[in-house]
Amino acid sequence: MYRHFLASGLFASCLTVAATIGAQAQVAQTYPTQTVRIMLGYGAGGGADITARLFAAKMETLTLQSFIVVNKPGANGNIAANEVVKAQADGYTLLWSPSSAFSSNHLLYKNTPYDPKRDLTLVSVFTRYGFVLVVNKDNPAKSIGELTAQLKAKGGGMYGSSATSFMACAELYKLSAGLNTQQVNYKTTGDAVRDLAGQQVDYTFVDAAFAVAQSQAGRVKSLAVTLKDRMTNGPDIPTMAEAGLPDYEMSGWIGLAAPKLTPTAIVSQLNRWAGQVIAMPEVSKVILESSSEPFYLPLDQVEPFQDQQIEKWRKLIKDGKLEVQ
Repeated sequence: MYRHFLASGLFASCLTVAATIGAQAQVAQTYPTQTVRIMLGYGAGGGADITARLFAAKMETLTLQSFIVVNKPGANGNIAANEVVKAQADGYTLLWSPSSAFSSNHLLYKNTPYDPKRDLTLVSVFTRYGFVLVVNKDNPAKSIGELTAQLKAKGGGMYGSSATSFMACAELYKLSAGLNTQQVNYKTTGDAVRDLAGQQVDYTFVDAAFAVAQSQAGRVKSLAVTLKDRMTNGPDIPTMAEAGLPDYEMSGWIGLAAPKLTPTAIVSQLNRWAGQVIAMPEVSKVILESSSEPFYLPLDQVEPFQDQQIEKWRKLIKDGKLEVQ
């Protein structure tokens, strides 16, 4: 029987599997041996940038290797994502991005140059957060109801958008409130807020961390958050539901991804490191202070979560009649 097993293809298959497992383990033990680039498709100062730099700093402590954040804003994050898609699948070029890159961009934009499932491997999720509708600091509107009345009185108005999620939030508000506002695209959130200050646009949605910081600095006025409940770090900002839109709710999340075909050992190791980073008390503190909440999933739960998020967006686009651009 033993000679028959040796002669069979099963023995060769077992050797191949053993060799693969051994090679994967060796890769995990030696990674990383050089600088790791974390590509970010948005400008400095936003919630994604803050968490990316926090993650990079802690990864340097864990691995004793350099992790650098490279900001490449534009095209709703697609420029940075596409660079990662085209990079070598060796774990040295990663993507840090809001959830739009992994769940909605390819559904909302006809010319998205990549497919998140086909071309990327989602490694981990890191935080979960809401979005905030902000207006010019001198706008007399003190609530969503007052802003809605203001926009209807002027027959429309304009909103700024620098990301897919922000555009979706604005379009849902437009549909829910029966508005006729028009979208103006911006490369970065900072650009949109500058035009908001100059009154070229009437409102914009931004990530919660940015909104809280800008509101506290007196640069914008925050009218409502898209979460079901008020934020711990911004309890004075009402929810959209409290503002009179009872079915309105939307949240986003931050994810880390690698090019497709990145060795499983590296993906698994990065996921474990992400879990270690999120568990650090000082990291959780910064995340909560940034108007977000820590959000980690072990690797076997990451792909099912992403699939669920894609289907959620597919339904949202259909039910909200959002136009594919």
